[in-house]
Amino acid sequence: MGSLYIGTTPEGDDIFGGCFAGVDDVPDLDASLIFDEAQRLLNQATTLHREVSSKYRAELARCEADLKQITEERDAIKLLYVQQMAELVEQLCEEAKMKEAETLGWKQNMDRLASEKDAEENLARAQKVEELETRLAAELARATSEAEALVASYRADAEAANTRVKEISDATEVRLSRVAEHARRQSHRETLEENEARSLLSDDEDSASGSENGGDEDEAPKDAAPEAN
Repeated sequence: MGSLYIGTTPEGDDIFGGCFAGVDDVPDLDASLIFDEAQRLLNQATTLHREVSSKYRAELARCEADLKQITEERDAIKLLYVQQMAELVEQLCEEAKMKEAETLGWKQNMDRLASEKDAEENLARAQKVEELETRLAAELARATSEAEALVASYRADAEAANTRVKEISDATEVRLSRVAEHARRQSHRETLEENEARSLLSDDEDSASGSENGGDEDEAPKDAAPEAN
């Protein structure tokens, strides 16, 4: 900025020379550089905000996909358990009916044979029938015990699977909550930083505007000096 001849007399004497002594020696601030730097920082903060937001959105989407997959697996396990239980019950009922029909047929056959023989043979056959009934009862009891053990095993496996699925679901929900809270805080902090950068940019613009207005005010006395004559 060149020197302005402000407050001079018609003879050229500077009546304010003592007041502005040394002002020209102070280096001027480059308002445009400050404005560019503030704009660069604002752009950088905006880019960083977008990158972080995109990152956390991707993390949230991945957690939601994991939770959906776990839920589908849990539902599939429940459905498989119900189907296997239904098939097992149906199989046990069929086996019981077959054993009952077989026992009834043997008893009818033994009764028919007993009526055709003498008392001794009838006694021997009755003992054999009793032994057969005892053996069949033992086999039926064993089959029932095995079926009950199998049902208990399926039930325990299903309960363990449900417990595991619930633990994973709870952990995923907690993780989602933490990620969302962290993203919210990060977004809030970046918003504050962005507002501060904008405030700095606004202050720099006001400072630059004030400098230009100050230059206009300094030129006014120069124009009014000839009228004083």
